[in-house]
Amino acid sequence: MTTTDDKIKSDHGKQQNIKIELLKWLNEGKNSYEIIYEFAKYLEDVSSEPGYADIVLKDIRSVYGIGLNEPSILSNELLEIRNRLAKLETALKSADNEEIQNHLKFAIEHHKKKIQELEHKLEQ
Repeated sequence: MTTTDDKIKSDHGKQQNIKIELLKWLNEGKNSYEIIYEFAKYLEDVSSEPGYADIVLKDIRSVYGIGLNEPSILSNELLEIRNRLAKLETALKSADNEEIQNHLKFAIEHHKKKIQELEHKLEQ
């Protein structure tokens, strides 16, 4: 049975871990946007609010990436989209159902358009 004291000790341990991680990230020169995202994941965990970190990541990408043309954000998003595109293309090759193939082709085209959009923003 978990007592209140056990819960406090457990929470204190999580707080200590995030404090240690922050110092580590700063000393490693980790990108500030990545640090914000890591904090969001920590807050999602301790608040039991699934999806919070994803919301923060989308906001970072929208505001700092697309809105303010932050190259590191745009580059990270571009890399993730390219990786997903490669997986979609692999899935298309092995798909034998026409409906699934059509869905995959649709997703592939949208990923290619997004890649072009991000490449164009990075060139500016």
